Amino acid sequence: MLAQLEKQFLQADLEQARQLLAGGNSYDDPIAQHQYGQRVARLERELAELSEAAAKAPVGLALFFGGRPVVGSHGIKAAFGTQAVGQFQKLVSQRYAAAETGPLSSRGRVPMSEDTQLFVTDVVRGSFGFVLQASEPVNGDAMLGDVIDEVADTLSRMAAADDALFDEASAGVDSRQLGALKEFFKLLDDEGASLRVVEGERDFELTVPAVRRARQRAEAMTIHEKEETLQGEVIGWAEYSSRFELRLHADSSVVVGSVSREAMDRSRQDGLVLLHRHVLAHMKVREVRMRHRPARKTFALQAIELVAPPAEWPARSAQPER
Repeated sequence: MLAQLEKQFLQADLEQARQLLAGGNSYDDPIAQHQYGQRVARLERELAELSEAAAKAPVGLALFFGGRPVVGSHGIKAAFGTQAVGQFQKLVSQRYAAAETGPLSSRGRVPMSEDTQLFVTDVVRGSFGFVLQASEPVNGDAMLGDVIDEVADTLSRMAAADDALFDEASAGVDSRQLGALKEFFKLLDDEGASLRVVEGERDFELTVPAVRRARQRAEAMTIHEKEETLQGEVIGWAEYSSRFELRLHADSSVVVGSVSREAMDRSRQDGLVLLHRHVLAHMKVREVRMRHRPARKTFALQAIELVAPPAEWPARSAQPER
């Protein structure tokens, strides 16, 4: 079972045992004190052991479905369950590939999809849920755990009542991922399904109205992508977060964005110190549009070339990153 779910069950049992122990203490009942005292100690020990085991367990999450496709804790429509799990897997594979290679093309095979395959390792009753986990322990691919967390966060924010949270989620979605999100929310909405996600310390539910809101937002959003070459001075370069800041030669405005893994690896291999260097930056530019709202642009750096600074540009020596 997923560690977070097992932790919830143990915590519920522990709370009940503590209440029973408190009752035994209040009545000065030595049998109850001994019995429930031992039970509390055992559950506290199991919780501590579970925390250690969870740190080494394969990454994963649980998806609980409710609404029309589910009959209590008895079962779930086979066609719906299969499609929902498959579409969630697609979201994970696409987000992983985008993190590795930059925004995905609108068609074609998703790179490294075999590296992101999750396995149904348990079926959970309550409503009706599936536990999905990687085949390897978390240390085998920490990035996959981060991607699963990002996908869960995107689902939550896409359905949030707060428009600001939705805006933050849309900034990290490319056109390929948007298509997968549309399919996922359409499936849930058409079937009248709700969704609860348990992942790490995160536990949230998308009610049927929240699913409808997420679908409407996804279907109202369009993403336009193009390639651009921008010239400017690198005024920010963070390897730990793969982010850059570029002050443009044309108008001194600042462009902020992500750096593809390939571009970051190349800069390391070439031993480039890019802070305050002048460059030609080859970008993938993504513009997100929503009805009745201003467009938003995001930039992903794909390759970089050193150039001479403009004659009138203030001179500054390159400095190592801090």
